Amino acid sequence: KNENIKDSKVYSSIESTIKKEKLDVNNIIVDICTPKSVFLDIIMECKQLNIRDILVEKPFIVNKEFFEENDDLNIAMVHNYEYSKIVMKIKEYIVQKELKPVIIYTNFSKNRTEESFNGRGMYKKVTRNIEHDIPHQVYISQFLLDNPKDTQVLLEEEKAMERGNRILEKHGYSKIFTKKNDVYVIHESDFATNTKIREVIVICENNIVIKGEFLFYDKDLNKLKDGNVSIIQNNKVIHSEKIDFDDNMYECLLDIYRYFNTDVISQKYKDEIKDFSNEMNLYL
Repeated sequence: KNENIKDSKVYSSIESTIKKEKLDVNNIIVDICTPKSVFLDIIMECKQLNIRDILVEKPFIVNKEFFEENDDLNIAMVHNYEYSKIVMKIKEYIVQKELKPVIIYTNFSKNRTEESFNGRGMYKKVTRNIEHDIPHQVYISQFLLDNPKDTQVLLEEEKAMERGNRILEKHGYSKIFTKKNDVYVIHESDFATNTKIREVIVICENNIVIKGEFLFYDKDLNKLKDGNVSIIQNNKVIHSEKIDFDDNMYECLLDIYRYFNTDVISQKYKDEIKDFSNEMNLYL
């Protein structure tokens, strides 16, 4: 429906795409943007076609043997919000000011009722809300806290999405309270609200709060709202910075592209996927 896309090509499979476009499998990156239930099937299809470079959208969750069994593949999970100027600024303030976070709160909410009842992001079964935006929120908190290994789940709450007589179980709303080392982390996502929210709030010692609000765009990628990062102490804003451009997806893909094109493959992306998998398994 994006009005900026004037032409598109649709293929029935990866293999047919390669054949019709006469593509070189050594010069292909496949980005898997499907429900997580078929991630591994598509990865194995790529492997059979000798495609080595694979991007997987969140939540890409693997067991500890996965990389040992597929050491010939280069795989990275798209974690674009980690590259956002908003998240980078928050991390920068924490480090520069030597702040100690005590609570991190993230909220990614929007009205997805129509899209969800039309089956967006689902394949043969209803996906849980936790499988959609919460993964972004998880890796953001991991990044801000330098990837703590110890996560305790204190509370997990899920609600259905309802419209008339139709119900999508566990799809409408989710809230998670965790403790990462000594920091409390709260993630919230509501797919039935009319208020679009995408924010990260870090409460630190000495009554200092850092609040980041992301930019919003419409379906044609026209900007609706600038982003902002504010530092607040005792409920008074002591610093505020507007973010009017934030192409975090580009920065993420550029970093992964460099990783795919190095002779010595970095362990960084595999470690990120392992840490992310360990935490998401607690919720799923």
